[in-house]
Amino acid sequence: MSLDPEPTVDREALESVFADHLTEAAVRAAALVHGRWNLALPDESTHLDLPVFTDAKDAGNWMAANTEALISCARGAKESRNHLTVCRITESLEAHLRGTGRAPELVDLLRAALASARDMEDTVWQARTRYLLGLTLLETGELTGAEREFEAALTLAEADGDDRGRAFALEGRGIVAQRDRRDDEALALFERVRPLKEALEWPHGIAVLELLVGRSLLNSGRFEHAMERLDVAMAVFDGTGEGTVADEVNAAKVRSERGRAFIAARRFAEAREELYEAREDFEKYDQVSPFARVCELLAGLGQLNREDDWRGHLVQAERLYERIGDTTAAERVRRHI
Repeated sequence: MSLDPEPTVDREALESVFADHLTEAAVRAAALVHGRWNLALPDESTHLDLPVFTDAKDAGNWMAANTEALISCARGAKESRNHLTVCRITESLEAHLRGTGRAPELVDLLRAALASARDMEDTVWQARTRYLLGLTLLETGELTGAEREFEAALTLAEADGDDRGRAFALEGRGIVAQRDRRDDEALALFERVRPLKEALEWPHGIAVLELLVGRSLLNSGRFEHAMERLDVAMAVFDGTGEGTVADEVNAAKVRSERGRAFIAARRFAEAREELYEAREDFEKYDQVSPFARVCELLAGLGQLNREDDWRGHLVQAERLYERIGDTTAAERVRRHI
């Protein structure tokens, strides 16, 4: 009796379909998780059987479960010169990798995406990737490198007349100034961003700007104005506003800034409530850098209240900074333990 031959499997075709499936799912997940504008848009004409995400948490869980496969797909796409796929996957992954302490690995992925954007001669993707690279360098404390990437992104966006790209790049420069304690300069840059974001009619993006402005106002001692801006941001991030989607991570960032303001006002009970709630959400979403910063704030609050275990928060902050490779922050914390 003769046996039917085994069917021939086109491995390359299967891998291509798998990569397309992961890429399309990642683009959708990233948009839901971060509630923000991305350059990569879903392909509405696709016939792939894609996962349906019930909410941002569900999308985030999918992203976490498929991170390694997505990185592998991006590397494979780079080898195959599928440059757009490299860019789309990298953009979708960047916030997850950056937030979960994998910034050094993300830098390599973003540099590969930037090379792909150059190979495509796509200056919009180049500007976007440079902006994301700048954000990632900020996480590792490389302010000079971050500013260089934001400047390059701004040059590209201005040459293209790309207002979205211009808004992101200017905001990035403002964050660098903020981290460098140049808050007047940061506020001036954020004001240049405001009309660009307002013209885009993008509530989430404006809320992020309000959070950043509130942070610099706090740094400058302008507490009442800072709280006003933070309240505006929270109204978007808590998902109660019209056309808004809850963003627990950014809501936690607002709470951590409120905690700072309450500490300055010596309203310690309210500060503790805000900071512990922020810490819980940062831990839940594995957001390492803001988690470390809120631990520092809790240490300061504990010291003011003469709590015996306040140094424990600093030990945790040091470990978190070491995890993401921010050795400057880790050393700063270590000096106070």
